[in-house]
Amino acid sequence: MRKITQLLFNPFKIISENRGEFYIWFLFTIITGQFGIIANVLVRKFTNGTPISYSILMDSINGSFYTFSIALVASLLGPIFIDFINSKKLYFKTLKTFTIIVSIFFLFITGIIYAAIQSTTSNATVIKNLSIDYTQIIIYILAILIVSYGYCILRLDRKKADFGHLDDPMFNEVDDKNVEHVIAEKEKVVTDSKGVEL
Repeated sequence: MRKITQLLFNPFKIISENRGEFYIWFLFTIITGQFGIIANVLVRKFTNGTPISYSILMDSINGSFYTFSIALVASLLGPIFIDFINSKKLYFKTLKTFTIIVSIFFLFITGIIYAAIQSTTSNATVIKNLSIDYTQIIIYILAILIVSYGYCILRLDRKKADFGHLDDPMFNEVDDKNVEHVIAEKEKVVTDSKGVEL
């Protein structure tokens, strides 16, 4: 169990390989992706003097973080499926399949929760029960983690990153590539440096 857990979390090591690229991705995908919420907070603050915490709570009540989480995870599925379709040799297939399955279940469950909450919440109930929606916070954090994981899987540097046991079924695609490369190089060599045919 411990070994499986380590293998599942190993892709996060890619972040340390290229922090700058990850920070740029995080800025334009996670932070900029919430521009609607950020704009709401700023407009309410400077037009009505609404406190930032209350403004964020209003967006939470409206389900803005649910919709952001759904859109964020949904945007991950496209690149992973494109990778499946376009790759001649698919690497880390097990981890990509795991990510797709988790993402689809996440979207399904979050969609049901969001629909259920929106259908049972009236304006009168909202005004009386102003409180933090902890389910929404958990889903929001999970969405960021899932998409970050997907980013790492799609950015794995197979030559530089050290994922330990590459003979493990999860990572045997890398070994296959190395073997194919050695065989291809061997087939190219038909004579040695003195011109003797091998």
